[in-house]
Amino acid sequence: MNEIDLIEKPKELRYVSVYNQLFKMINEGTFPEGSRLPSEPELSKLIGVSRTTLRQALSLLQDDGLVNNIRGKGNFIVKPKHINNTGLETIGHPVYKCMDDTIDDVEMKLRIEPSTDYFNQILVKKTAVVVLVDRWYKSKDKIIAYTFTLLPIETISNLNIDLNCHDEFLKFLENDIYKISNNILVEIKYSTAGNFAAKTAPLSDKNQFHLIQETIYNEKEIPMASNKHYLPVESSSIKFHPQK
Repeated sequence: MNEIDLIEKPKELRYVSVYNQLFKMINEGTFPEGSRLPSEPELSKLIGVSRTTLRQALSLLQDDGLVNNIRGKGNFIVKPKHINNTGLETIGHPVYKCMDDTIDDVEMKLRIEPSTDYFNQILVKKTAVVVLVDRWYKSKDKIIAYTFTLLPIETISNLNIDLNCHDEFLKFLENDIYKISNNILVEIKYSTAGNFAAKTAPLSDKNQFHLIQETIYNEKEIPMASNKHYLPVESSSIKFHPQK
């Protein structure tokens, strides 16, 4: 039998050990859901590590969605997130797929304006008039996400959409447009513009957003609409479920 060389297992990094210790304490209820962790000086003394090592472990816990840092207030244990098994790999409304909280209401306002060079560039076509739509997504009366939609007037006329019928138009934007679309170009970016883009009270204290931009095409590969979805980073997650 050939001789096998055994490689000594590397020593676990200190911040990884601290991460594992804190992870266990959180799961065992030492730090309950919604509670505030001790201050960094107190916690580093409790565990017996430097504040630099503690911060490295806390940053990993924040990445994993177990701890939320609120500037000026401290680190808080996050409630378990609702697991949505539908990712962005299938056509459908991304706000409902990516937000952690359940959306129970949508406020919508629209306006009609002459098109501009900027709007024509977004739609990849020239159009004389556009419909601009603001949508604010709410959970328990709190606005948690925002969408800005741009439609060429041709989409409205070709599909015989009645802009005066609020509920039907909202249903079209939320559901029907995804059913009749041929394909969608999705771009995912990081943004700090969500709070002022939403034109309301701030969506996020951290002012950090996932920006999901959609260009929705019909069967003739002509853009029917363009969406900008602003989702606060701390209360949303971007997921894909690739399949063979």
